[in-house]
Amino acid sequence: MFIRVNKTPNSPRKSIQIVESVRTGDKVKQKIVHYVGIAMDAREEQQLKDYGQQLIAKIEAKRLNESTQTSLLPVSESELLRHVKSKLGRKKRKRLEDILPPSEVRLDEIKEQDRIVEGIHEVGNVVYDLLGYNTTLQKRDDNILRDLVLARLVNPASKYKSQRILNKQFGKEHDLDSVYRMMDKLYDNIDKVKQCTFEHMRSLFPNKVDLVLFDVTTLYFESTEVDELRNFGYSKDCRFNTTQVVLALATNEYGLPIGYELFEGNKAEVRTLAAAVKHWKTIFNIGSVCFVGDRAMFTRDNLSLLEANGYNYIVAAKLRSLPEETQAKVLDENNYKPTVLKNEFAWINELEHEGRRLIVTYKTRRAIKDNKEREQVLNKIKKLIGAKGSTRKLISNQGVKKFTVTDESSKTILDEERIAADALWDGLHGVITNLKHDEASSIFARYARLWVIEESFRIKKHLLKIRPIFHWKPSRIHAHIAMCYMTFAVLRHLQYRVALTQKISPEIIIEELLQVQASIHMHKRTKDLYRVPGYFSNTARKIYKAMDVTRSEDATIYIT
Repeated sequence: MFIRVNKTPNSPRKSIQIVESVRTGDKVKQKIVHYVGIAMDAREEQQLKDYGQQLIAKIEAKRLNESTQTSLLPVSESELLRHVKSKLGRKKRKRLEDILPPSEVRLDEIKEQDRIVEGIHEVGNVVYDLLGYNTTLQKRDDNILRDLVLARLVNPASKYKSQRILNKQFGKEHDLDSVYRMMDKLYDNIDKVKQCTFEHMRSLFPNKVDLVLFDVTTLYFESTEVDELRNFGYSKDCRFNTTQVVLALATNEYGLPIGYELFEGNKAEVRTLAAAVKHWKTIFNIGSVCFVGDRAMFTRDNLSLLEANGYNYIVAAKLRSLPEETQAKVLDENNYKPTVLKNEFAWINELEHEGRRLIVTYKTRRAIKDNKEREQVLNKIKKLIGAKGSTRKLISNQGVKKFTVTDESSKTILDEERIAADALWDGLHGVITNLKHDEASSIFARYARLWVIEESFRIKKHLLKIRPIFHWKPSRIHAHIAMCYMTFAVLRHLQYRVALTQKISPEIIIEELLQVQASIHMHKRTKDLYRVPGYFSNTARKIYKAMDVTRSEDATIYIT
């Protein structure tokens, strides 16, 4: 038996077959024993040939065993195994000194076999190891995890598609079953992932984590099935017809991740902070920090929790929900003093609310923005109700109802009193804090960093495509989120290191590293492989230099 390769005219397709010669009378014909498969390139052809040799050895061993069935001493399983190994043998490995060096290879002797992306792994591996992720799993599983985490930087996709992308773009091969087995092991080590991420972030800021930015978002599924994790709830993506989970994320002021927590889909946003802080205290040594959050965090329970744990906080205040006496003080112009916040003129008013500092600012630019947004709503109302004051279109539109009133004749008109009352709050913004001695300008400067956490969610949702989620087992969902978190951490730390020398956006960093490629050429006669590096831009050089990575720009022997 031997391997036969049938070529298809005008096509790269090659059919790999196992055939044997069979004598019929005076003629010898070739009989197909087994179809091995179809190869589309040289790599697949060699793989199918190797697989075919294994099949030949097994077929011959099976025939040997069948031919001894009538014997008193049939071939044992161990003898069959030895026969397979003896027939198959071990491919002789070439020594480097036996391979023709690149300097002696002529261009007409080689042909391009593949082209792979090297930049993502050359730089990403450094960040991955700095974060300590290489200690999370055993080496074999770590190789799979590492490749999936870095591949998500370039082309976020399902695990099935990521496996194909790794093969085609990066020259990395992983079995899909191995990927899922790795995810099951990762699930048992998620706390270790969080710990590694936090410890490396803290090593960059050894004194203390001065600022913790906290926010919550929702991640939907293409499913309506409910379990202990997936559930229906208030969706920030307006996907109320699908189940979801709730993700709470904390970063420092530079966007470097501190930790995350995943909750069931119907978990109220205001309760996530308490649950997250309680868990983080068990695995992190958080120390003295200042939490910064939006209005959703402004509850008595949350503020009391932070105070009980000795944390400071700066939280956006719901001014219109304050007691009437406090609202009157907020709206009293005589209580405001002129100041400058971030090079912008503003008016500031400081009050006491339930033993805490309530600081309110007024900015003309914000007032103009608030007025413009209200005018857009009013124009929409006028179009909806028309000249006759029709109310049919207003039944489910709460935003429109806010500024309208319906009289006894069921005619809807604009409520001028409500509009005037709403206009009183134009330009006003307040925060609640327990920082007793910090200047108001310093407090608002800290609160202004909240955009960093909002940007972080945009990166995770859009650039890294953490959603939609196609897994259904809770353990796999947790593992998927953990892998996305690791990719986010790698990108953020890479961005932070690069920003120390030059400012480059995450999108440009990924784009530049994606263009750092190499061509793999095969020698037509010896079948040896050679790596020929491609174009290396100045921006990519800066990224490599920032990470202290040296790239080989010479042609080299390629070892798979």
